[in-house]
Amino acid sequence: MSSSSTQKGLLPAGLSDILYPNAHIQSRIVENLLDIFSSYGYLRVKPPFVEYEETLLSEGPGKVLKDSTFRVMDPLSQKMLALRADVTAQISRIASTRLSHLTRPLRLSYSGDVLRVKGDSFNMERQKTQVGAELIGPRSEMIDAEIILVCAKALKSINIDNLTIDINLPFLREHFLKGISLSLKNDINKYIDIKDKKSLKKLKSENLNIILELMDVAGDHLHATKHLLILKSKGILVDTIDYYLKVIEVITKNDNSIKLSIDPLENRGFKYHTGLTFTIFSDNLKGEIAKGGSYNILTGETATGCTIYTEKVYPELMFNLDKDLVYMPQVNMKDANEIINKGYRIVFGSVSSSEFEKEALEMRCKYIWKNSAIVKLKS
Repeated sequence: MSSSSTQKGLLPAGLSDILYPNAHIQSRIVENLLDIFSSYGYLRVKPPFVEYEETLLSEGPGKVLKDSTFRVMDPLSQKMLALRADVTAQISRIASTRLSHLTRPLRLSYSGDVLRVKGDSFNMERQKTQVGAELIGPRSEMIDAEIILVCAKALKSINIDNLTIDINLPFLREHFLKGISLSLKNDINKYIDIKDKKSLKKLKSENLNIILELMDVAGDHLHATKHLLILKSKGILVDTIDYYLKVIEVITKNDNSIKLSIDPLENRGFKYHTGLTFTIFSDNLKGEIAKGGSYNILTGETATGCTIYTEKVYPELMFNLDKDLVYMPQVNMKDANEIINKGYRIVFGSVSSSEFEKEALEMRCKYIWKNSAIVKLKS
C-alpha cells in the first residue's frame, strides 16, 4: 500500500471503522437488546445526532456533559450545534416536551452513537454505541428494581451472564459533606474513593463517623444488609435504608442468579444522578458493561434508566450469529428465497462451472446449491 493510500485511511484518535463481523454482530446485538426492552413495554424513540447547543446542554443530564461535548457551527442558522455525548440528555428533553402529555410512568428505549471529546479509563474509543431504556415516573423501589432486572434480562439475551450488579447511593456524599470547606470535602472524597479509612479518621468533620460506618457496609449484599440494619437500628438513614433494602429484595426475589454488591458511597461516573445508581459487570468481560440510575429530567420529574455500551460487549461475543451460507452458482431469486426460508443465507457465484466449488470455499460457504438441493461442501 502506498504512503498516500495509508494517509487517506487514517482516522482521528479514538475513532475506528467497525468491520465485518463486528459490525454485523453489533447490529444484531442492538436489535436484540431493543426487542427485550420492547417486550417489557418500552417505546422506541430515535433522537437526532446533533442538536442546538443551548437545548442539548441545558438543565438536567445535558448540563454536566458540556466538557465532553463537541460543538460545530450550523451554516444555515449560524447557531452553535452540539454533537451528543450521551443519549440520556435527549430522552430527558423528549419526555419533558413532545411526550409530556403521555401517562406516567412512561417507558422509552433507544439506540444510537455518541461522540465524546475523550475516552475514559476503561475504553479510549470516543465514538460509542449506546442502547438503553428509561422509565419516567414517580420515584419508587419497584421502578428502580424493574430497570435493573430488565437491563440484566437484556444482557442475558445476548449471552452475557455471570452478572454482578453494584448498587450505590452517590447522593449520600453530598448530603453528609454539605457545609464544609472545599479543601476538606476534596480530602474526604479522595479518601473515600481509595477506601483509605485510616487517613479519614485523622480528619475532623461532623458526619465522619457515619461516613466510616457506610464504608464498612461495602461488600456483597448479605454482608451489606447486615450492616445497613445495624445503622437503621441506630436511627441513621432509616427511610433511605428501607428503600435500599426493598430494591435489593425485589431483585433477589426475581432473579437469584444475579450477584449483588453494595457500596453506598460510590459516586464515580454518576455525574447527574440524584438517587439510587448501579453498575453491571460480568465475570466474562473486562470492566463495566452497563450503568444506570435515577435522575431528574427538565420538568423535575424522576427518571430511572440504564445504558449499555455495546462496544464493551460485541468484541468478546464468540457465539455464532450467522446462519450457514449456501453457494448458488447462478442468480435465481426464486430458489434463493426457498433456501433463505429454510434458515440459510445465500451468495451468488460469479465464475465458470469448473470453479464453482473453489469459489464457494473461498467465500466460506458450507453448502452449495446443486441439482435443486442443498449439498454439503467438502473442505
